[in-house]
Order: sequence, then C-alpha cells, then structure tokens
Amino acid sequence: MDPAFARSPNVLFAAHVRGVRRISPGFVRVGLEGPDLERLVPRGLDQRMKILLPPGAMPGGLDESFLPEAEWRRRWRALPAERRPLLRSYTVGEARPEAGELDIDFFVHARPGPGSAWALRTQPGDVLMLSAPDRRREHGRHGVQWNPGRAHRVLLAGDETAYPAVRGILRSLGREVTASVVVEAGDPADASWMADELPDGQGVVCVRGERDRGGAALVEGVAGWAGHEGESAAAEGGGFYAWCATESAHVAAMRDVLVASGIAADRIHAQGYWNDRDRRPAR
Repeated sequence: MDPAFARSPNVLFAAHVRGVRRISPGFVRVGLEGPDLERLVPRGLDQRMKILLPPGAMPGGLDESFLPEAEWRRRWRALPAERRPLLRSYTVGEARPEAGELDIDFFVHARPGPGSAWALRTQPGDVLMLSAPDRRREHGRHGVQWNPGRAHRVLLAGDETAYPAVRGILRSLGREVTASVVVEAGDPADASWMADELPDGQGVVCVRGERDRGGAALVEGVAGWAGHEGESAAAEGGGFYAWCATESAHVAAMRDVLVASGIAADRIHAQGYWNDRDRRPAR
C-alpha cells in the first residue's frame, strides 16, 4: 500500500447510473445508486471525491468495492498507461446514503473534458467507480477545504465548476454569517439558483460574454467586490474568510486582488478547479 494514503478514509464505491438530466443550459446531473453508497460519508460543504473514467471496461482490480485508497492507487499506477482510468475530482453533490443514492452535477465546458464527456454519453445502468470516505473508516474532514474558523463574514467566488461547492457551503452557514457570492457564468441561467439561496444584493453574476475561456470575468468580479468591500473585510481580521475557485491560471490573480485590498493571505483559500488546456478525451 502507498504510505501517502495509508490514513485515508476513502475507499472505492461501485455505483450504477440511475438517471441523467439537463438541469440548466450548461449542467448535466447524473444520479447514481447502489448499496455501496450506503457507507459513503457526505460531509457537505466543498467535499471532493475522485471518479475513475476508464478507456473501455474498468480494469480488473479496480472494480472491487471498498478497496482502500492506498491499495486502489497502487493498482492504478501498476496498469499500463493505455489501460489506466483517468482520475477526476468532483464535488460530492446531494448524497442520500440511507437510500444508497448520490447526485453529481457536471458542468459541460465549451471543450468538454473527460468528466463532462462521460456525463453526456452515459446511460442508466452504466457503472461508475468513485473514491470517497467510508463511514467505517471515517475520521476528520478529509476532502474538505472550507476552513473559515470563527468568521462571521465570508466571500464565495467561483466559476461554474465551483457551483456545487458554493451551494454546499451556503447550505452550511448559520444565520450569524453574512455571505457575499461572486460567480462567473457563460449563460446566466446556469446561476439561477442564486435567486433562491441568497438575499437580494448578496450575489453577483459575471457573464463571460464573447470570452470562451473561463476565469478572467471572475477575477474582474472579485476585483470589483474588493474595491467596494475589501477594506472593511480586511478590518474584520479573523472574522472574515474568502473561498475562491476557478481555472488554475487565474487563481493567483484572484488571490492578489484580495491581498491588495488588505485582506491577510491566510484568510483566503484560492484553488484551481480545472485547467483550460487541450484535455485528453474520455474514450
């Protein structure tokens, strides 16, 4: 076993596709089901998991339920490159372990990557292997980046790939926490959920317009927020926390505009959720 993952509570779960539906112009929701999922720990927030996308049938050895992460990764590395499943990180969507069900929302990029390409072609009955915490091995906050401490004021910023995480975080906030949300969208209809989950004035949608590459509009939106709110947020010290996620090349710029407004770097979590480059298609 790989010692780097020896303490991981993650195991492989086998799930079958229950249904697929388009929930907005840019999003496809894949519903999964299966008895394995009764042992999955849903942490909410921005909890991430790995999905395994094989080039064809899942190789033997990686189709075994409840295989610990250290072991399944060892078997994965031992496979020839052409047979090795692609690993992609996704936010755990709505999980209902008592019913053995899990929903994952896939954003379909302008140039679909392996995950969204799989979501577009999958059919009910297809099998998906995924790696997430097992309640029999559960400990800590594995897979969660959200760490606001005692903040009572937060900024959530992300493009479409971060929407499930932003929504998960919003659902967790107590009434004493004030949240501002800045999101990027190619189609504003993809961000229509904000009307139901945020009071008026607390959400901003930055439309990409003619730009087909994600991230730049979000950086501009965060800079606009910082111009109006950054100084007062900085004055909160540990009472403020920013969580930001977008295309990897734009992460540093987003962090920089917040730091330039006086917000301490350790009160900012900024993470690349995807890379805008030619991606190996799922076969």
